[in-house]
Amino acid sequence: MSERPAEDPGARPADDSVTRIVDWGLAERIAAALAGQGPAWSGGEAELRAESERAARLVRRYTGLKPRFVLPAAELVDRAEWARVNLSSFRDMSGEVERALAERMQPTGRTGAVPRAIAGAATGAELGLAVGYLAQRVIGQYDVALIGPARAPRLLFVAPNLAAARQRLGVDRDLFLSWIALHETTHAVQFAAVPWLREHLGSIATELFEGAAVEVHPRELLARLTRLNPRELVRSVAAGELVSMFWNESQRRLIDRLMATMTMIEGYAEHVMDAVGDELDPGYAELRARMDRDRERRGLLDSVVSKLLGLEMKMAQYRRGKAFVDEVVRTAGIRTMNQVWTGPAAVPTAEELDSPEAWITRVGSPRGPRLLSIFR
Repeated sequence: MSERPAEDPGARPADDSVTRIVDWGLAERIAAALAGQGPAWSGGEAELRAESERAARLVRRYTGLKPRFVLPAAELVDRAEWARVNLSSFRDMSGEVERALAERMQPTGRTGAVPRAIAGAATGAELGLAVGYLAQRVIGQYDVALIGPARAPRLLFVAPNLAAARQRLGVDRDLFLSWIALHETTHAVQFAAVPWLREHLGSIATELFEGAAVEVHPRELLARLTRLNPRELVRSVAAGELVSMFWNESQRRLIDRLMATMTMIEGYAEHVMDAVGDELDPGYAELRARMDRDRERRGLLDSVVSKLLGLEMKMAQYRRGKAFVDEVVRTAGIRTMNQVWTGPAAVPTAEELDSPEAWITRVGSPRGPRLLSIFR
């Protein structure tokens, strides 16, 4: 397993606890306890890194994307480490909003501090439950900081979940490893080849959070947190949307832009994974079919929890985005699809995701000089 990178002690103020409205320590303790250990994965990190490097070469060959910097090496982590990484990301994403709101609340006396402490504990507990549950399921993740302190991206694979998924599906081990490496490595290639992508996503999210910090009335927020259904808190905080319940129409338009971009990113990765996988091994189609059936066979409790955590929306993103990319490539080719990486203006709108031909008409055919900085 990879060791947890040392945190920069200067990254957060010494009095960070008094400027937060989420009990992050409680969240981490609950997440680690709920995540558990899981089954052991039979392979090592060296094998995973070699497979990811191979996947990167295949993705580059098919897409033509040319990374601007070295891709992160694959890391084999346990569930607790995955939970820590993602809680840290959520904390960084919501940091400015939390601090701004905490400073404006300024509770006085014991009676003023109690509701805030209760809300912080409740929110921390619910977030810990959410992340702990996800830590049992997530197989791989390309982790990149969109908001908050700059840090190097990481390519994470959760060892117990690799083992559990492979056992559950009953598929060839090597083919399964190739499949999961392809998806996450495609994300790594995307972000490394398209410099504006991280900045574009981060700027939208930052605008959302800054607007929320300005417009929310502290007393209203405090009252809302103490009486809100805990499951609604799970959905907002786990998605890095601490104050989503207060978003206005302008902010919801930003959300639509963010979701359209993420849907396109996920759909592109799904398309590449299938296109390369079909060439890689004749058994890939059966692996994909088994994975789809596995998603459909989930029990009632699992399905309910997935909906609460927003995982159903994630699956919808995969399907909608892949359908868009598949159709564009089928009718106009991968080079036309790659027009999407030329700048934020080329990202399909929510309406265009359901009308690929409208997007193709808008972006036109590829122009060589315009693509030289991104593609080989």
